[in-house]
Amino acid sequence: MSAAWRRVRMVPAPALQAAVAAGVAWWVAHDVLGHAVPFFAPIAAAVALSTTHLQRARRSAQMIAGVLLGIGVAEVLHPLVGSGAVSIGLVVLVVMILAVALGFGFVGEGMMFFNQAAASAILVIALHKSGTGAERAGDALVGGAVALVIGVGLFPSDPLRLIWDAEHRVLASLWQVLSPTAPATQPRGEMDRALTASYEVHRRLTALTQARDTARFSVRVAPRRMLMRGVVRAEETRVAHMYLLASGVLTLMRTMKDIGETREAPSGACQAEVQELADVLEELLDAPRPWPEAQVRDVASRMQELSARPSSGETPVSAIITTAARRVAGDIAGLLPRLPA
Repeated sequence: MSAAWRRVRMVPAPALQAAVAAGVAWWVAHDVLGHAVPFFAPIAAAVALSTTHLQRARRSAQMIAGVLLGIGVAEVLHPLVGSGAVSIGLVVLVVMILAVALGFGFVGEGMMFFNQAAASAILVIALHKSGTGAERAGDALVGGAVALVIGVGLFPSDPLRLIWDAEHRVLASLWQVLSPTAPATQPRGEMDRALTASYEVHRRLTALTQARDTARFSVRVAPRRMLMRGVVRAEETRVAHMYLLASGVLTLMRTMKDIGETREAPSGACQAEVQELADVLEELLDAPRPWPEAQVRDVASRMQELSARPSSGETPVSAIITTAARRVAGDIAGLLPRLPA
């Protein structure tokens, strides 16, 4: 229940915007334009906005393109194939092939374009008496336009918050990899834990990439966010170091696991360095955003001191881990924002 409540707390604003957009789209298509059953309009608006601020403009474009393709193909083929199970299967096959052929660039990224094309074609064949193809296409355009006005024009996502939230989730997954006190991600053995941790980190990195794309697009097209272009560009450049940090942490985890399988234990000093890296990540996780200048200077100083710390007297096993840990320390330092001298 607590996990469900945490998930629910993240979606009230985007879900409310999607609900309002669906109602407005129906009102425009039904009451203003006089369409009898404009179901494509609210569907398009709700699907485009969904329950997340990520890539709303891209989803809107993909959704509109998919709906128009599905409607167009279904309207052309319906007089030839009629209605029924075989007709629906044939139309979906044709739509899917055309969608793959036409789905280049960002339109073909993900499954939105293809799924909407197929779903729209099925609705046209199954409910062919509900209106003309032009009317359905108009409803889709209305829904997409309402979604863009509400989701991009009136209530654009906060680009900095998107980046920081996604970055926070990546840091949390990396802390779980390094810290022995973190909750176990997989209780069925060390290899299972390593695989699960790697999967979780890469999943969070994918979300970070989507957040960066959304933030970049938001400051380009949303009038309310255009003045933030310089700040967002600087944050994008900074957060790009997260990919190097994630690679370094996973390499360190794999190195310690491989060495553990040889029954050679790393030195206590080496283990302390790994714990210090975990402590720094936890400190960044607990800090408010943007990170306070004093805290940034403290973390930078600690990572610089760790990287410059002598490693004499270590065994070859500990030296391998130390090298990987120093690389992670450098990546953490690279992730910190630049401060005035």
